[in-house]
Amino acid sequence: MGWRDINMSRRKPPLRLAAVPREEGQDHASAVLRKAAGTALAAQAQQPGNAPDAFTAGYLAGYARHQALKHGLDAEEGERPLEALLAELKALAPVLPALQFSPRKGAQMRTGLAATPPLADAGYLVGHLESLCGTTRLLGLAAPAGCGPEAIAAYLTHCDHAADRLQTHQPTASLRFDAGEREILRAAFMNNQ
Repeated sequence: MGWRDINMSRRKPPLRLAAVPREEGQDHASAVLRKAAGTALAAQAQQPGNAPDAFTAGYLAGYARHQALKHGLDAEEGERPLEALLAELKALAPVLPALQFSPRKGAQMRTGLAATPPLADAGYLVGHLESLCGTTRLLGLAAPAGCGPEAIAAYLTHCDHAADRLQTHQPTASLRFDAGEREILRAAFMNNQ
């Protein structure tokens, strides 16, 4: 088998184009945020709803933030970070609890902002990871608030499995939660009674 035969057997990845629908007079940024919020809510609808409310709200914000990043818009940047994205989520799902974001302290993580309360911050990280990995199962598997270390360890394993699915396609990327992110999830689930 020659060099040409080897290259001929490889498939090119399919070309994927993303359209962002706009309403009359709507700017690109608000159209992207509306689409990202809708995609996050669709991901939530595919999963059973046993996660705590704050975790779900953070999950939706993290999922939508990553979806907006796919269209070149970082909702964490600007004068009022995430305010426009949260407004879009609230418009589509008015029952969501209020979230607040502040600059994250400490090590560099995939999200520069931290959500308040801590359970929402854990959801924010998980939603971002799930959007990155293209799965829709981590919200439905969320450990209940006030659970023990075994349930948290099992949930972190589910998060690792979601990341590993994509890791095989991007071997140089670091997709699993790092030690700091794991500690945020542990503390949020254990301390939130």
